[in-house]
Parts: sequence; structure tokens; C-alpha cells
Amino acid sequence: MTEILIIVPILLILLMTFLTIQFSLLIPSRRGLPILMYHKISESGADGLTVTTRQFEQQLQYLKQQGYQSIGFKKLKSLVNNDMPLPRKSIILTFDDAYRNFLELALPLLKKYQFSATVFVPVAYIGKTNIWDNGGDPIMNEQELKRLALNDEIEVGLHSFLHRSFGDMTPAEIRDDLENCGQTLRFHGIPFVKALAYPYGGYPKKDAVRKAEMISVFKNFKLDFALRIGNRINPWTIRHPFEIKRIDIKGTDSFFIFRTKVRKGRAKLFA
Repeated sequence: MTEILIIVPILLILLMTFLTIQFSLLIPSRRGLPILMYHKISESGADGLTVTTRQFEQQLQYLKQQGYQSIGFKKLKSLVNNDMPLPRKSIILTFDDAYRNFLELALPLLKKYQFSATVFVPVAYIGKTNIWDNGGDPIMNEQELKRLALNDEIEVGLHSFLHRSFGDMTPAEIRDDLENCGQTLRFHGIPFVKALAYPYGGYPKKDAVRKAEMISVFKNFKLDFALRIGNRINPWTIRHPFEIKRIDIKGTDSFFIFRTKVRKGRAKLFA
């Protein structure tokens, strides 16, 4: 009996430790601004970059039921510039790469549940496919993006020009990349917000000199925000506008994992 009394608490401690490491079970929900990162929406198969319409609708239903309200980067800029409090249960939904399936599958569901979103465009590939990873998924064309950007609920942001990691680029290359983005979008009459999603989440995190040079380029371009990955909820207020974190939403995540990510930023404690 004595051995059982010793073993059971140890096993319970080990179990709770495992669940906390694997699923952040004992970690409290985080306050701040969660920004969700999506890529593709599909009616059938799911993978690391693809969420099915069924999953997406379930996720939007959950956000609606929990009282979340979506904001965009124009609103975020106003809140930051005016040192205003973050509205309760604010969330930003983002979609990388501007796949046509956003227009066909995600947008109707966003409208149904009254959520806004930001689409980050790899500008050189407008009207083409995801050539950067040898894919054949269609990217929205100029007319589709223009109609989308003129919708008050959808913003178009930058996902670089050539979908190259900013961690591998010189300041001059980054400057040219951003200028090409701006010139091309203005040429096609596509309104855009000055928010950038780093391709692959890459930028010179550990090189202080290169990072400072990159930020100088951003300021000259009058960029408002740049978004990495990070899988964390952003504390309010935003202190590092060029290192804003997003939460990677995968089609391989269970609904439980999705809910955990929204509330805590990540499921695994050390992810």
C-alpha cells in the first residue's frame, strides 16, 4: 500500500508534465493579439499548408462563439499610433501567397461569419503559380486582387516580390524587392497596406548589423509592420513592429490544437 501511495502521485506528476510539454495543459491563456497564419484552403485534402473548408468553417465558428473580432493592419496602425487599448478579443487572420482558393473557398466563409482578413501577395507571381516551390497552385491575377482589395473587409499586403527569404538578401536587394512590390501593385491599381509577411519567416534575427540595415530600408519604404512566425501571442502594445509574431495554422492540427494555439500561441510548450 505504501508503494502505491508513492507511485501514484509520481505517475500523476509525470502525466501532467507530459501533457503540459506536449499540449501546454497547465499554461494559462495569453493576453494580447493573436495573428493566425494560413496558406491554402481545399475542399478535400489537408496538409501542413492546407486547411480544408470543413476545418476552416469549424475554426471560424469557434472564433465567433468565443467572441473574437477580427481587425486589419489599417486598424492596427491606428491603435498603435494613437496608443489606444486593444479591443477585447481582437484577432487578425492572414493568408500567405494569395492563392485563388482564398477567393473561391475562404472568402465566402469569412463573409458568412463576418470576419476580415489580410492576403499577403508574392507580387512577381500574380496570375501565375507557386513556382518558388515548384507547385502548380494558381495565384490570383491582377483583376481578382484589385476587386479583393477594394472590399472593405479584405486587405492586400506584401509577401515580397520574388518570395525569397529576407535572411538571405542584402539591404540593397531588400530595397529593390519592396520597390518592385510597390511599383507593380500601383501600376495595376491594387490598393495595399504597408505590412510585410517575411517569406519562410526569414530575416536576419541574430545579425544585429544586417537587421538594423534591413529596418532602415523598411523605414525608408514607410513600412508599418513586418511579420515573422514565432507561434506566440503578441503582447500589447506592439513594441517591435518589424518582428510581429504569427501562429501557424496547419491542416494537420486537430481542433483541440487549433483552440490551444488561439488561446496560448502554441500547443507544445517548447515549440
